[in-house]
Amino acid sequence: MSSPVEDRLREALADAGASLDVSTLRPLRAPERRRFQMDLRLVAAAAVVVVLGGAAVGLGGPGDEDRAVAANPPSPAREASVFLCGASAPKEPPCQGRNITPLQTKAVEAELERLPQIETVRYVPRSVAHAAFRKSFAHNQALLDAVKVTDLPESFRVTVKKGGAQQVRESLTRMPGVLSIVEQAAPSSAADDVSVFLCQRGVILRECGAKYTTDDGGSTRVTEAGKAATEAQKASVRQLIDSMPEVETYVFEDQATAYENFRRQYQDKKELLAKMREADMPESFRLKLRDDAAWADVLRELRRQPGVARVVNQRCLADRSVLSQQFGLSLPESKVCPVGK
Repeated sequence: MSSPVEDRLREALADAGASLDVSTLRPLRAPERRRFQMDLRLVAAAAVVVVLGGAAVGLGGPGDEDRAVAANPPSPAREASVFLCGASAPKEPPCQGRNITPLQTKAVEAELERLPQIETVRYVPRSVAHAAFRKSFAHNQALLDAVKVTDLPESFRVTVKKGGAQQVRESLTRMPGVLSIVEQAAPSSAADDVSVFLCQRGVILRECGAKYTTDDGGSTRVTEAGKAATEAQKASVRQLIDSMPEVETYVFEDQATAYENFRRQYQDKKELLAKMREADMPESFRLKLRDDAAWADVLRELRRQPGVARVVNQRCLADRSVLSQQFGLSLPESKVCPVGK
């Protein structure tokens, strides 16, 4: 179930040809960091996160897990990974829980060498992928402990000529032994650690007071939309953040600033800009936590506050994005995030 705002955003993204990347939830930040001060010059440094209809694309329906997705304009990135079926692959198609055979691996390599859209081909065995994985996630001991070398798929890392990605995908998608083809996105900018999105009027999240009913056929519909966070609720959230010793710095982004950042970032996406309005933008607090912070305590306390729509762990989103793009693994937040964080 989606709101009219979510529908407009999806339509605009389709028209604009934009891609989706969770890592772009990481907002840009000005070099200077201070405890909270309502200085729009500093606030304007935060990149917009499109959280609409009560949540980001993919948020807002009943039962959705705590996740968020933001619009990301296409980048000129030319590298892609062709991940191969392994023991940890899903039992459903295309892998059906089976390892790729040596003959299938040779067939995939031959197809990559044949395609005129491919400039270079490099085979990445599990041992090499695992070494790179441990280096990339040296900060996340829980994840290092959870993922074994046999969990990582083998892959081919390829360089694709400009405009050739679609042809490569069409040629490889149905080949036996191919798990997925993932284009590599440009690295994200330095991030805040936690984003606290406030409720907006008309949202369809239960956290914001939206009410649902389920008919005899099991279909769920909204009977009453949620309400925007009140000024008293915003002040209460701000006071709580100020009192948290785990918080190193934070900034507040209002709707006007979020919309201006959005317009600047997507100034060449006319279809997208035409669909979105300032009222669609969420207000949010962006937090940077201390290195020794008890993340679980911070997230739990913020999520229970009246007027808060969603609290997003940006580090987990970034790690999950890297894990999927670079290593071909899709794991839940409970496994990707360090224990107790």
